[in-house]
Amino acid sequence: MARFRIPKAKTKPKDYSVLPWTEAFRLEYPVPAIKKLMQEQEIPIEKLVNYLHFHAYLDRNKAELLKEAIAHELTLVHNDQEVNLVINIPFCAWRCFNCTNVMYDKTKNKDIYPYFIDALYKELNQAKQIIENKYYMVNNICFTGNLLALDEEEIESLLKMVSYQLSNITIELGAPAFVTEQKLQILKKYNVTRIIINELTFNTVTLRKLGRRFEFKDFYNAYKLIIGYGFETSFELVVGLQDEKELQLARNLKLATELGASNIDLFSVHCPNITEPDVINAEHIKKQRQLLDFANKYMLEKGFKPYFVKCTEVEKGCFENVGWTIENMGCRFMKDKMEHVSTTIGCGTQSQSVLVHNIGNKKAFMKNPYDISLYVFGIDELLAKKEKFFA
Repeated sequence: MARFRIPKAKTKPKDYSVLPWTEAFRLEYPVPAIKKLMQEQEIPIEKLVNYLHFHAYLDRNKAELLKEAIAHELTLVHNDQEVNLVINIPFCAWRCFNCTNVMYDKTKNKDIYPYFIDALYKELNQAKQIIENKYYMVNNICFTGNLLALDEEEIESLLKMVSYQLSNITIELGAPAFVTEQKLQILKKYNVTRIIINELTFNTVTLRKLGRRFEFKDFYNAYKLIIGYGFETSFELVVGLQDEKELQLARNLKLATELGASNIDLFSVHCPNITEPDVINAEHIKKQRQLLDFANKYMLEKGFKPYFVKCTEVEKGCFENVGWTIENMGCRFMKDKMEHVSTTIGCGTQSQSVLVHNIGNKKAFMKNPYDISLYVFGIDELLAKKEKFFA
């Protein structure tokens, strides 16, 4: 994390109109830095907005956003014995070209699929041993990628393997085509609490342009099944998708709030396959900022509160990703994932392990291979490296 500093300039920066985060706040993780500032300067939470606006020249809307996120943060108690367990399943029915995960078509990779499952079981057994040896309390378990792409027996076997008392279990939905009554019954049996639906948008036209091989009706039919089993739901939507203006964004947000999601995470990214134009310029930044400001205002008016803030494209535009939640329903796993406030044991391809010492304010990171072949055939070397990492 970049070191926090207050700008020395006595006037507002020249780029203030297009970069409202200003130089001192062009950080990937602004919340921890501002918490440190509050401690050093003895700034009470009720005076934080004015301090950030008048002393650091931070846009007032962004100052309000950070103040609310920090207010949520102050309600949490961090314990170094808490741990998250993240398991990534890199298989799907197809590979959407805009997908941010490295996913593999299950039907076209039958030769390596069983080897991946064997390697994952090895890594999960080691994770279980680490948890026992370090006396960790498993707070959150999250299956990223597409757990539902597996067979019913494999889903049950994995959930049974990570069955810890008092753990919140979350899964990412992936493609709605894999949602069946039988699989949802298995999730319910093993106390899965939350399903993250990374829809990106509810606009079928945009979904087609993004290469998604499902439409809104496919998502809606799957969502009705999910709600019928009483799962908490969380939507992941992207602000600023190609050809989507303020009106479509309003429709997305209206539908997300009316469908009853407890969390709505709004992401802002620049990708040639997702946003236009291909090159970031001042005009694009300005339009993106306007969309983000509209989205943040809309969510506040609907009674949602921000519980995490992470900035992206720090050098090119500093857009924010914001997690919004209804009262007391913030997803602790997403908070930890976005700001690394608890230790995480990552298993499977492209997962990340994080070792956190809150008392000493220290963090260490270790990443698993992205490529499935490197993961499968290097599993023994990976386990040896991870054993030293958590020693």
